[in-house]
Amino acid sequence: MPSDTESEIGFAQLGLGSVLKQNQLTVPPNQREYAWEVKEVTTLFRDIAREISEGQRSYFCGTIVTIPRFNSILEVVDGQQRLATTAIFLSAIRDYLQPLEGDLAKSIDDDFLSVFVRATRARVPRLQLNLDDNEYFRARLSGASPTPSKPSHHLLDSAFTEAAKYVRTIVAGHDRGQHGNVLNRWVDFIETKSFIILLRVPDASNAYRMFETLNDRGKRVSQSDLVKNYLFGQAGGRLPEVQQKWSLMRGALETVEDEDITIAFLRHSLTIIGGFVREADVYDAVQRQAIGEQPVITFSGNLELLAYAFVAIHNPDHERWNKYPASTRRALAVLNLFNIIPMRPLLMAVAEKFGEKEADAAFTFCVSFGVRLMIANSTRTGSVEEGIAATAHKVYIGQITTNDALIADLKSITPTDTQFKTVCENATVSNRKIARYYLRALEMTAKGETEPWHIPNDDQSVINLEHILPEKTMGNWPQFSEDEVKIYRNRLGNLALLRSSENSGLQSDGFPTKKIIYAACPYLLTSQVANEAQWTVSEILARQKTLADLAVRTWPS
Repeated sequence: MPSDTESEIGFAQLGLGSVLKQNQLTVPPNQREYAWEVKEVTTLFRDIAREISEGQRSYFCGTIVTIPRFNSILEVVDGQQRLATTAIFLSAIRDYLQPLEGDLAKSIDDDFLSVFVRATRARVPRLQLNLDDNEYFRARLSGASPTPSKPSHHLLDSAFTEAAKYVRTIVAGHDRGQHGNVLNRWVDFIETKSFIILLRVPDASNAYRMFETLNDRGKRVSQSDLVKNYLFGQAGGRLPEVQQKWSLMRGALETVEDEDITIAFLRHSLTIIGGFVREADVYDAVQRQAIGEQPVITFSGNLELLAYAFVAIHNPDHERWNKYPASTRRALAVLNLFNIIPMRPLLMAVAEKFGEKEADAAFTFCVSFGVRLMIANSTRTGSVEEGIAATAHKVYIGQITTNDALIADLKSITPTDTQFKTVCENATVSNRKIARYYLRALEMTAKGETEPWHIPNDDQSVINLEHILPEKTMGNWPQFSEDEVKIYRNRLGNLALLRSSENSGLQSDGFPTKKIIYAACPYLLTSQVANEAQWTVSEILARQKTLADLAVRTWPS
């Protein structure tokens, strides 16, 4: 518990270096990782350099929010980027001075970078980062060179590199005997004149609410940071439980390769739990969903569970699917190829709430549903996105428990067979991976396969996408005008599959040459093209009608 002297918000004006010198600081285990890129790091260095060169008496670096903890340790809620970068810079000055002025280098280390803890007989950094970064940060401060293993480690590595370069820039042009004096002026400025307002807030609730209004210098706080700190602030006495659930959620999400995965996951989860949410409204939606200790515990627990579902739908090989039919993995592989973002809340809800049999059927239906939406170019329309979100919410709260009920609920936004056939007859496909999938699936239907919709082979070294009317005609296709080439080269009816060995030499050859290769091709829909006497707009349109008929059977509603 904080002492009586720590029961109210306190503040002090200190130099950045003095904050390190006068305190032991720690970043909470679940606080965000080191996030400054080279641009932010060098901006701090250059700003200080400008103030020193202009003879300024002080330089304001913003506010740092802390919570007093046991043994006079300050927990850093807001400010770790500035403090860590300052420590990195001071370590670079220490390292440069070590062979020149060992005593001065040692004083920098003793005053700002490390402290000897008598109870443990160990020297520890004055600033300790979160669980992901601390060991790497500690090793680098000590002069070691560990291998970066996380994105934040690479950012830290870049910061250490830039600091060392900048120190050499500072002393360039000065006599070597004066390097110690030059760098010592920088240390003095950082200690006493690069000042901040240090806030000591008595509890996490007040600290995290204050965090919502503050940004680290040059690195805007993201919505996911605000959400996390709002939840921590609302958790009250149950803060450790919420921190643990958030950490488990983040640990699960790290297995999905996506730069802004947390905010995407939060948006989808909020949509499932309470209805459609836009990305810009994530933070506001969290504030509506979770107010007070128990609602925050419940909400955080739901996020933890949904994180595992979110990860599983992104990975067809995930152990979650071990007991499901093999078709489940095949359907998820196709859905990941599509990457239809508005469909993710529905897939998550099905994964979390449906049994194995119903989930398998639902994922298979979602493949057909997804193709129909993609070919109709309606995956991003408001009515479709909101309709899918509404169905996902109904699945999550138990109003929809079977695939048949799911199909019925999505009926109003699912293109009918007639609508689907019509759009297929006019479809243009520019994404080569998707085009190969369409043609492979249609090929399997034409050959009578029982599961034509799944991915039989996506190895481009084996199977290639062939434009019958080529993208570059090289004068070999006089029957098409330049405008017609642009209009019809990516039409579905003009696309075919070829084995890579057959496709490598065709390039822009004319149709008489190409049809000889097509005739020997083992793919039925490709070999049929060889039956045409010529290849004009009429043949493309006629073939596309044939493919549209197959599409209705391949991806049934």
